[in-house]
Amino acid sequence: MTHTEIVDLQKKAFLKGVNRSYDKRKKHLKALKKLVLENEHLLIDALNSDFGKPYSEAYITEIFLLLQEIETQLKYLRTWMKPNQVNPTVTTFPSKNFINKQPYGTVLIIGAWNYPVHLTLLPLAGALAAGNTVVIKPSELTHEVSKLLNRLVKKYFEPDVVTVVEGGPEETAELLEQPFDKFFFTGSPRVGKIVMRAAAEKLIPVTLELGGKSPVIIHEDAPPETTAKRVWLGKCANAGQTCIAPDFILIHEKLEKKFVKESRVALKQFFSDDFIPGENYTRIINHHHFDRLIKLLESSDVIFGGSSNRENRFIEPALIKASWDDEIMQDEIFGPLLPMITYNDVNEVIHELQKRPAPLALYIFSNDEDLQQRVMNEVPFGGGCINEAPFHTFNPALPFGGAGNSGIGSYHGKYSFEAFSRRQSILKKPFWPDTDLRYMPYDDTKLAWFKRLFS
Repeated sequence: MTHTEIVDLQKKAFLKGVNRSYDKRKKHLKALKKLVLENEHLLIDALNSDFGKPYSEAYITEIFLLLQEIETQLKYLRTWMKPNQVNPTVTTFPSKNFINKQPYGTVLIIGAWNYPVHLTLLPLAGALAAGNTVVIKPSELTHEVSKLLNRLVKKYFEPDVVTVVEGGPEETAELLEQPFDKFFFTGSPRVGKIVMRAAAEKLIPVTLELGGKSPVIIHEDAPPETTAKRVWLGKCANAGQTCIAPDFILIHEKLEKKFVKESRVALKQFFSDDFIPGENYTRIINHHHFDRLIKLLESSDVIFGGSSNRENRFIEPALIKASWDDEIMQDEIFGPLLPMITYNDVNEVIHELQKRPAPLALYIFSNDEDLQQRVMNEVPFGGGCINEAPFHTFNPALPFGGAGNSGIGSYHGKYSFEAFSRRQSILKKPFWPDTDLRYMPYDDTKLAWFKRLFS
């Protein structure tokens, strides 16, 4: 089928209620759960084939989080589908006032390559729970996962409910020209702007999950051993190819030497000086990104790490001494390179972060609650952690999304359901009583009554 035929098929099916009722939504969520459970090893093998994602890491970050999301949708679906009752006002009394949650219709989900199962099927769970039909466009950079998702979706879903469209930028551009009712995109701010321009032409609502340079603030009172382990865990996952990975460190000068020492210890504990791509460490996605990262590495002041092998697309985690003007500090790194800038005045740190685009995440390590509050209130960012990184995304009760340049909208758990639902406000009025006060002509007596309400 052509893209136009796919969208036309799904729009007609949506109007016929193919995924409208609670029972149908539940059926499709269970089908998604079955797809994941019955093909766990195939999905992880495809992830390993595309970029050497180790089994345990793939399971935790791709399969576990996806199953947790599906279970959350199933558990609360009936409750979330119910209208929300609100109180009438004196001018609308007597009446019933409520808010329905209606599906958008046929939605397009454009997945990302760095977590190609999680970032494609997790929003699918929210879209199905909300009652939509869905077209999925997986990333072409993870072609084994893309092929597998296409095959599995055909097996577990009818094409008028969920369809996968494979291909590259040309196919994505063609899909963006279709009359979808919602776009959900995960990827870079650059491509996010392309998606938003396409949406603007047809006034299509969007959710954009983008990225940015997510900072880590390490204040002088942070315990260096625990801090180093938690920061490097967040950085080493997926070889730093994570939109919420710690992108750079801002560390108090009193802690710099201790943090460097504990960083070496933490990495030795994680990998025992033996990085094995595909077994305990992920490869860089392709040679283009490998070369980009090596160029950054070669122009940096490396404290330790950074050994590489182009054939295996392997880059060892590297700690880098940096300044704000360095090349590595200009764009999101998306790799295992971690620049570190020292400070002695946290006010300067806050001021510098305020001048930069809002990141998707921010992490602060400190027991100073006043400083924690200042950072949350004064620095714009999507979400983050205090004394942790980057586990705020593991709780489906917390909305995940960006701010400004790092995204529009949020999802996960209830917020996934809301991301794919539109609010419909309804006032239901009985035929009796029916006072003349509400009808024209509005004389001075009637106007005086309204004025008395707030006098």
